[in-house]
Amino acid sequence: MSMAFYYFKNDEWDRPIPSCRPLNNSNEMRMLSYYLSELDVDFSENILHNLRNNNINILDISSETWQVVIDGKNVTIYSIYDEDNNDFKATVKKDVFEKLIVAWLDFLRQDYSLEIIIDL
Repeated sequence: MSMAFYYFKNDEWDRPIPSCRPLNNSNEMRMLSYYLSELDVDFSENILHNLRNNNINILDISSETWQVVIDGKNVTIYSIYDEDNNDFKATVKKDVFEKLIVAWLDFLRQDYSLEIIIDL
Protein backbone atom coordinates (compact mmCIF):
# COMPACT_ATOMS: atom_id res chain seq x y z
CA MET A 1 0.00 0.00 0.00
CA SER A 2 1.56 3.23 -1.20
CA MET A 3 0.39 6.80 -1.57
CA ALA A 4 1.90 9.95 -3.08
CA PHE A 5 1.32 13.30 -1.37
CA TYR A 6 1.81 16.37 -3.55
CA TYR A 7 0.63 19.92 -4.23
CA PHE A 8 -0.99 21.23 -7.38
CA LYS A 9 -1.51 24.86 -8.27
CA ASN A 10 -5.08 26.06 -8.42
CA ASP A 11 -5.12 29.08 -10.75
CA GLU A 12 -8.51 30.27 -9.53
CA TRP A 13 -7.42 30.37 -5.91
CA ASP A 14 -3.82 31.29 -6.78
CA ARG A 15 -2.34 28.91 -4.25
CA PRO A 16 -1.02 25.36 -4.05
CA ILE A 17 -3.57 22.73 -2.98
CA PRO A 18 -2.49 19.61 -1.05
CA SER A 19 -3.59 16.35 -2.59
CA CYS A 20 -2.75 12.67 -2.68
CA ARG A 21 -3.12 9.70 -4.96
CA PRO A 22 -2.77 5.96 -4.45
CA LEU A 23 0.14 4.33 -6.24
CA ASN A 24 -1.40 0.88 -6.36
CA ASN A 25 -4.99 2.07 -6.95
CA SER A 26 -6.57 -0.38 -4.54
CA ASN A 27 -10.06 0.61 -3.49
CA GLU A 28 -8.86 1.13 0.10
CA MET A 29 -6.08 3.51 -0.87
CA ARG A 30 -8.32 5.31 -3.36
CA MET A 31 -10.95 5.99 -0.66
CA LEU A 32 -8.26 7.07 1.80
CA SER A 33 -6.77 9.46 -0.76
CA TYR A 34 -10.16 11.09 -1.32
CA TYR A 35 -10.67 11.45 2.41
CA LEU A 36 -7.17 12.75 3.21
CA SER A 37 -7.40 15.39 0.50
CA GLU A 38 -10.20 17.06 2.49
CA LEU A 39 -8.24 17.31 5.76
CA ASP A 40 -6.38 20.38 6.94
CA VAL A 41 -3.80 20.60 9.74
CA ASP A 42 -6.26 21.38 12.54
CA PHE A 43 -8.69 18.59 11.65
CA SER A 44 -5.82 16.10 11.23
CA GLU A 45 -4.44 17.03 14.66
CA ASN A 46 -7.91 16.61 16.19
CA ILE A 47 -8.32 13.18 14.59
CA LEU A 48 -4.96 12.00 15.95
CA HIS A 49 -5.62 13.38 19.42
CA ASN A 50 -8.91 11.52 19.66
CA LEU A 51 -7.60 8.30 18.09
CA ARG A 52 -4.69 8.16 20.50
CA ASN A 53 -6.88 8.86 23.52
CA ASN A 54 -9.40 6.22 22.46
CA ASN A 55 -12.04 8.92 22.72
CA ILE A 56 -14.34 7.10 20.31
CA ASN A 57 -17.55 8.21 22.04
CA ILE A 58 -17.05 11.84 20.99
CA LEU A 59 -15.04 11.18 17.86
CA ASP A 60 -16.53 12.48 14.64
CA ILE A 61 -13.89 12.32 11.95
CA SER A 62 -16.15 12.40 8.92
CA SER A 63 -15.41 15.01 6.29
CA GLU A 64 -17.81 16.95 4.09
CA THR A 65 -17.97 14.06 1.63
CA TRP A 66 -16.82 10.94 3.47
CA GLN A 67 -18.35 9.17 6.45
CA VAL A 68 -15.83 7.46 8.74
CA VAL A 69 -16.85 4.76 11.18
CA ILE A 70 -14.46 3.20 13.68
CA ASP A 71 -15.39 -0.31 14.73
CA GLY A 72 -12.82 -1.81 17.07
CA LYS A 73 -9.61 -2.20 15.10
CA ASN A 74 -11.13 -1.27 11.73
CA VAL A 75 -12.02 2.00 10.04
CA THR A 76 -14.62 2.12 7.29
CA ILE A 77 -14.83 5.05 4.88
CA TYR A 78 -17.76 5.52 2.54
CA SER A 79 -19.42 8.23 0.50
CA ILE A 80 -22.05 10.23 2.37
CA TYR A 81 -23.81 10.74 -0.96
CA ASP A 82 -23.78 7.11 -2.13
CA GLU A 83 -23.70 4.95 1.02
CA ASP A 84 -24.80 1.74 -0.70
CA ASN A 85 -22.24 1.87 -3.52
CA ASN A 86 -19.39 -0.50 -2.62
CA ASP A 87 -17.16 1.25 -5.17
CA PHE A 88 -17.09 4.15 -2.73
CA LYS A 89 -16.59 2.14 0.44
CA ALA A 90 -13.46 0.67 2.01
CA THR A 91 -12.33 -0.81 5.32
CA VAL A 92 -8.75 -0.61 6.62
CA LYS A 93 -7.04 -1.42 9.88
CA LYS A 94 -7.13 1.39 12.41
CA ASP A 95 -3.32 1.43 12.70
CA VAL A 96 -2.96 1.89 8.92
CA PHE A 97 -5.50 4.72 9.04
CA GLU A 98 -3.60 6.39 11.89
CA LYS A 99 -0.25 6.05 10.09
CA LEU A 100 -1.70 7.77 7.04
CA ILE A 101 -3.15 10.60 9.12
CA VAL A 102 0.27 11.11 10.76
CA ALA A 103 2.01 11.10 7.36
CA TRP A 104 -0.57 13.51 5.90
CA LEU A 105 -0.17 15.88 8.84
CA ASP A 106 3.63 15.79 8.49
CA PHE A 107 3.25 16.51 4.78
CA LEU A 108 0.93 19.48 5.38
CA ARG A 109 3.47 21.00 7.75
CA GLN A 110 6.31 20.86 5.18
CA ASP A 111 7.39 22.99 2.24
CA TYR A 112 4.71 22.77 -0.44
CA SER A 113 7.18 22.09 -3.23
CA LEU A 114 7.82 18.52 -2.12
CA GLU A 115 6.19 15.28 -3.22
CA ILE A 116 6.29 12.50 -0.65
CA ILE A 117 5.74 8.78 -1.21
CA ILE A 118 4.28 6.82 1.73
CA ASP A 119 4.75 3.04 1.84
CA LEU A 120 2.79 1.06 4.40
